[in-house]
Amino acid sequence: MRAGLIILISLITFNCAFAQISFDPMSLSVGAKAMGMGNAYVAVAEDCETIFSNPAGLGEIDSFRFTSMSATILEDIQYTLLGGVYPLGERSAIGIGYVSTGVNGVEIRDANGFYIRRADYSKNLFIFSYGKKFTDKFSLGLNVKHYSESATALGNGDGWGLNADIGLLQKGLGCFSIGAVGQNIINTGKIQYKNGEEGKLPSNIKVGTKLHIMGNEFEAAILSPIKLSAMLDANISLQAAEPNSLHWGIEYSPSSYLSFRTGIDQSPKAGGMENNLTYGVSLMVVGLGFHYAYHPYTEYSDNISHYFSISFDERGWPFEGVPDTFLGSTTTSI
Repeated sequence: MRAGLIILISLITFNCAFAQISFDPMSLSVGAKAMGMGNAYVAVAEDCETIFSNPAGLGEIDSFRFTSMSATILEDIQYTLLGGVYPLGERSAIGIGYVSTGVNGVEIRDANGFYIRRADYSKNLFIFSYGKKFTDKFSLGLNVKHYSESATALGNGDGWGLNADIGLLQKGLGCFSIGAVGQNIINTGKIQYKNGEEGKLPSNIKVGTKLHIMGNEFEAAILSPIKLSAMLDANISLQAAEPNSLHWGIEYSPSSYLSFRTGIDQSPKAGGMENNLTYGVSLMVVGLGFHYAYHPYTEYSDNISHYFSISFDERGWPFEGVPDTFLGSTTTSI
């Protein structure tokens, strides 16, 4: 039996029959850069991926940016991520994100092995984000999220729901940055199914820190043209049955064009916790970023996921400094 069929039946049964905790596609990934360093990204919160990890990071963005990612997870689950950020000035920006995951064309057979039909399962998430930098060191952000769910094997299991995330980001604490985000914090934000059942979206509190070990920024512990950072996130579940998890990551950039990453992505499994060692690499050329992440799943040794992402920054690489009209000071003469 294909892994996709098991996943499809499990998700439909869990969501429609029990209707307790609904599957959140953001729990699989928040972007190739984040995946490459074990999903430790709450305090990093940069580029378009901040839409999916911590919307407070939008207050740090001052140019139009775009990102896309695709992957096949556990051989059968198709995963797509898209995001765009547009700066508004006054240390603020808006973002729009889209995440889609699903299993298509799974054969349904009876107990005797005779073919019955094909079934699809999918879940889509649309995100509207806003972030603002209130001081030189402190930012806040908000995500408003619309979930939709479709299961062709059980039409009355289709549903939709709304929820929200709130994030904060504190930078400039010496060589440290800290971030926190509350995911799906609206208690009344549930998936409403056609069969009358309800599915609560999983609520989490994520807290993270980033240590700037080396770099050419003022806040780095050691000034150097080489950049080196270490990250640690804690995922605190607000559901009693869901265990808490930790995520570690390291990012090394020998130049402004090339970055290497590694990390440990901790995730719950039956009877305990698994530690998945991840790797990633990025190449940045003339405003385009090409990102790759390798994520094995310890519990499923034959299922290794490869994440590919392309991003765009209109200002281009390498970083040329902050425009006078945004975070810096402006002098006007008449």
